[in-house]
Amino acid sequence: MPTIQSVSTSLLETPLHNPFVTSQGATSVARAVSVSLALSGGGAAQGESVPVKYVTGETVEGVIETVSRVGPELEGLDLQDYRRALDRIAQLAPDAPSARCALEMAVLDGWSQSAGISLRRLWGGARDRYETDVTIPIVPNAGDLTRLAWDLGIRVFKIKVGALSIDEDHERVLAVRAAAPEAKLRIDANQAFSPDGAVAFAERLVGEGAQLQLLEQPVKKEDIDGLHWVAERSPVPVFADESCRTPQDALRLVSSTAVHGLNLKINKCGIAGVLNIIPIAKAAGRRLMLGCMLETRRSIAVSLAIACGTGAFDFIDLDSHLLLNESGENPHFDQHGGEMRMR
Repeated sequence: MPTIQSVSTSLLETPLHNPFVTSQGATSVARAVSVSLALSGGGAAQGESVPVKYVTGETVEGVIETVSRVGPELEGLDLQDYRRALDRIAQLAPDAPSARCALEMAVLDGWSQSAGISLRRLWGGARDRYETDVTIPIVPNAGDLTRLAWDLGIRVFKIKVGALSIDEDHERVLAVRAAAPEAKLRIDANQAFSPDGAVAFAERLVGEGAQLQLLEQPVKKEDIDGLHWVAERSPVPVFADESCRTPQDALRLVSSTAVHGLNLKINKCGIAGVLNIIPIAKAAGRRLMLGCMLETRRSIAVSLAIACGTGAFDFIDLDSHLLLNESGENPHFDQHGGEMRMR
C-alpha cells in the first residue's frame, strides 16, 4: 500500500441555504478545514474538520495549527497499517477531536481507496441505509421550512430550542406540528434549559400530544447532576450530547446518570472515539444517536458508513448536507426523503 508523503490543509467555506440559529449562536456560512494527504505513487486522500468552539474548544485556526503540527509525524507511515496512524494521531492530539477527525478521515480514505474496500464494510456492513431527521433552527419561518421538508419526504424533525423566551420555543414547536401533524419530533436544547425548566417543557409538549422521541442535552454540559435529574423525571428519553465527548465521558454518564442515550459525532469525539464509545453504551443498555456539525457530504458519508457498518444507532441526525448550499451532485450516497443509502 502507499505511504503518506505529506499533509496539507486549506480553509473550506460553504454557504447555508438559510441561517442556522441555535441557543449558542447563529451562522450563514459553515467554516471547515480540508486536510489532504499526498500519497506515494501520486494518489491523494481527503479529510475534513468542522470545529465548534462551544463543544470542543476548537477553532478553524486551532485545527489548522494542530494538523500542521501532527501531519509531519505521519509522514512515511504505510496506509496498510492504518491503525498505527490512528493511534499516533490520538497520542499527538488527545484534546483536539475535530482535528483528529480530519486526519483520521484522510487516513481511512487513503486506506479505503488502496484496499478497494468501503468503510461501511470495514466497520461490519450491518446495513446499507438509515433514516435521518432534519433540523429546524431557531428561525421565524420554522413552519415554512418544515412544510418544505415534509413535501420532500422528511418525516422526522429535530427542533432547536433555547430562545430567550420559553413561549417562543413553544410557538416554534407548534408551528412545526401545524406544518407536519404526523411528524415525529426531537427536541434539542443545546444546554439552554434549567433542569426543572427542561422537564416542564417536555411535559407541556407531551401533554399537548406531540410525538416526541427524545430530549437532547437539556442542561449545561458540566451539569451532570442536573442531566441525571432531568433523565429521571422527563416523560421522554434524555440524550447527552455536549456532555459526551470521550469514552471516559460516556463511561461516567452510563455509570452515574439515568440518561437514556448518547449522541455521538465524529467532529466531537473523533472517528476512533465514536467507535470506542459504541461498546460502552451497548454494554450499559443505552441507546445511541449519531449526529453532525455543519458538515459537507464527504463528512456525512463517513458518519453514515459508521452507522451502516456497525448498525449500532437507534437515531440518525445526519442532515447538515441538506442545510448547506453545496454545488454539483452528491457523489457519496443517495438520498430520497429522509432515507440515506450508501452506494
